Amino acid sequence: MTASQRGRSNRRRGHDTERAVARYLRAVGFPHAERAEKNGWRTRDHVSRDPGDILGVPGIVWSVKNDARNEIPKWLNEAETVRHTHSADLAILVVRRPRKADVSRWWAWVSLPGLARLLLGASEAHDFTGHVCMELGDLVPMLHRAGYGDREVTA
Repeated sequence: MTASQRGRSNRRRGHDTERAVARYLRAVGFPHAERAEKNGWRTRDHVSRDPGDILGVPGIVWSVKNDARNEIPKWLNEAETVRHTHSADLAILVVRRPRKADVSRWWAWVSLPGLARLLLGASEAHDFTGHVCMELGDLVPMLHRAGYGDREVTA
């Protein structure tokens, strides 16, 4: 396989993973979730901010990865940067798990301040540092209880 073919294959795998997460989110109460077709770019005169990988979930920036390198700290920093850029409430990193076809079983990373806001409504959550990893299916009910998405829909 040539480098060009490998690159196309990796991009296709990433796009398929993003589409799977968007499809899952729509099924569990986020009816407007969709894969972002365009990401950010910069030229000398113009800047288009990176919207994240999934659009249509107000207040949440989603980053989706399907990569064996597992560069979790780097990816979390990138997601937090996009969250700050868009003044979103949360940044969630979803990482596809090997040998797990069920999207609800994929890893979801969220910052401790973000998790504290979800669970406690804590406005003083900035005192916490670090990140927590759980299955995406376990995070979704917390998002619903905190007022994100449509609580009536369940997978």
